[in-house]
Amino acid sequence: MRVLIVEDDPHIAELLRDGLTEDGYDCDLARSAAEGAELARLFPYSLLLLDVMLPEGIDAGYHLGQRLREEGLTAPMMYLTARGTVEDRVEGLEAGGDDYLVKPFEVRELEARISTLLRRHRRA
Repeated sequence: MRVLIVEDDPHIAELLRDGLTEDGYDCDLARSAAEGAELARLFPYSLLLLDVMLPEGIDAGYHLGQRLREEGLTAPMMYLTARGTVEDRVEGLEAGGDDYLVKPFEVRELEARISTLLRRHRRA
């Protein structure tokens, strides 16, 4: 399964890619919303992990997710972000996210959420 990680922090991006690769996923990294949009349009991903605050702006991840949904992307999307208020989480879900995980998070929880999203998506 192929995963797109859109994360501008190189350290976090590498940790995510390394951990998911160990779990058997093929991962691509994008450092901006523009790069993430380009990759999402080029390749069929099983899952997208999107940071919210990207170089294009404080809500760039939300805008990316919303734009991809409007273009017909059906793959599960999860926001991974430091923004953790109820308003932030609701905004992410309303912008097309299937899940929302606040940084810092435990890797085990991320793995469980990914597994759940993929299982639900396969059933649908």
